[in-house]
Amino acid sequence: MKTKIIHEYKLNPGQEISRVLPLSSNDFAVLTYQSGKPSLNIHGSHERQIDLPDIKKVDDLNRYCSLFNYKDGFGLAQSFGRLSLCQNLSGNLKTVQLKHPYPEKQHYPFLASVGYREADDSFIAGIENEFSVGFPAKYWTQIRLEKKKVLGLQMPRLNWTLGELRALDLNKFPPTTRNYSDGEWLNMQTIGVDTNRLFIYTNGGAATRSKSGPNFEFSIISEFDGDHRFIGNHTVEEGIVFFSSDKKYLILLPRNKKKLFIYDKNTFCMAFEISLTPKQNLGTKTTKYLSVDMWGNCLYLYGKDFLHRCEIIA
Repeated sequence: MKTKIIHEYKLNPGQEISRVLPLSSNDFAVLTYQSGKPSLNIHGSHERQIDLPDIKKVDDLNRYCSLFNYKDGFGLAQSFGRLSLCQNLSGNLKTVQLKHPYPEKQHYPFLASVGYREADDSFIAGIENEFSVGFPAKYWTQIRLEKKKVLGLQMPRLNWTLGELRALDLNKFPPTTRNYSDGEWLNMQTIGVDTNRLFIYTNGGAATRSKSGPNFEFSIISEFDGDHRFIGNHTVEEGIVFFSSDKKYLILLPRNKKKLFIYDKNTFCMAFEISLTPKQNLGTKTTKYLSVDMWGNCLYLYGKDFLHRCEIIA
């Protein structure tokens, strides 16, 4: 497929892009930082700036870790367990604090990512290793929004379903370099949330988290049903995996190749590929630290200092 740039996002001096989220075929959200202060803007048919709640300074590691689709709007997650939700593009953010699900643990679960699942009105969260913050997620868990009476009023409060942390089963993957009995666990580099399925991409275990180790021990997407039951593994080419915001595609940016492989999530067959070139989509930018998303025939390519919206031409 060919593409063409239809919009280049303008940044202020010193402003950096953190997240971009397609919200519909016309609308998209951009989360930026400038001098450490976050800003969220909606563009398209609903042009507006969103007032963001202050980040609680639990420590310097707290940040907005996820910008995700939520109903007809979007959600924002902070690392230390605050979710801010907006049900539609004209509404305002409502922020709730996650109740500590594991009081016996000294460390609070550190959110790596959050996605919303419409089928049961719940959230799927990736959780970082409590002793290795900054690594990919080690666990995933489910969060439900429940109503609890506070002073006689129905107030939203978030609670963790069953308090259960789930990890990828080492026995369902090829052997890793590190011994299984020595605390080995698999990276959850990307988590994709679908209506009744869950997809988790892993590139291996402890060896890939070492500066001297390989980038990949394998490249596998695990598929689970709506109840977190394992369905099967899908081996893909080594690279970076994204799940499109319209929930139709798996996007693979293969290592050492200037192209995108677009897979149908229902069949895991390649639907098409897109070449990454200066003329069609990159402009003066490169594929280094590139992030990718899609909604319909609109392709989003972005990094810290740029955002290109591109039309996919059949």
